[in-house]
Amino acid sequence: MNPAERRIMRTLGVAILGLFVGLVLGFLVFSEIVGRLVASNGSPEAPWTFVIGFGPQILAVVGAVLAVALDNRYRARKRKGKQNS
Repeated sequence: MNPAERRIMRTLGVAILGLFVGLVLGFLVFSEIVGRLVASNGSPEAPWTFVIGFGPQILAVVGAVLAVALDNRYRARKRKGKQNS
């Protein structure tokens, strides 16, 4: 596997990992914490149902983008450190 293919596969793997971590975090935050807080006051109203319903998916996408951005920054610092040595 050449370096370009390896970079693409690593980016894809990091994006998938970030997607799953964001999805798990989204379910914990939106479904459990926010859902319980809103439901404790009775039936959830219209804006809260959208937040609880779409929150995990939005956080999953944010997690994928953030994971790729952090990995690119890490690789750039690693590459810059090798050039200075």
